Amino acid sequence: MTSLHDLYPRDLLDNKQAAEYAGVAPSTIRQWVHRGLLEPAMRGEGRGAPTLYNRPDLDEVKRILAEREAARAA
Repeated sequence: MTSLHDLYPRDLLDNKQAAEYAGVAPSTIRQWVHRGLLEPAMRGEGRGAPTLYNRPDLDEVKRILAEREAARAA
């Protein structure tokens, strides 16, 4: 995944924004993290601090899942 040095503020999305960007539900983003498919770019510390995800990481997860789906269909 992306290193902290490669992060751009415009690419950081909270859970809701990440879900909208990926076209999935916010619970799906949490499930991707739980399954090890996605790693947060920055974890929110403390109550109410958002966990942030990197756009390129979301793109990579979607690519991996699409490849898996195509392999199953073949």
